[in-house]
Amino acid sequence: MTEKRAVCKVGDKTAAFYVFDTPHGVYLKPEIKLVDYWIKVAPRGDGS
Repeated sequence: MTEKRAVCKVGDKTAAFYVFDTPHGVYLKPEIKLVDYWIKVAPRGDGS
């Protein structure tokens, strides 16, 4: 599993996410402490 950090900016609002590339797909986890779950955003490109 590879972990990276992504920042999304829309206007004056900014949100940061941890990005996890796993064998099962790509997941985002918001950096804020109020949300403690992963969001699956893309399947693996190899058909998994």
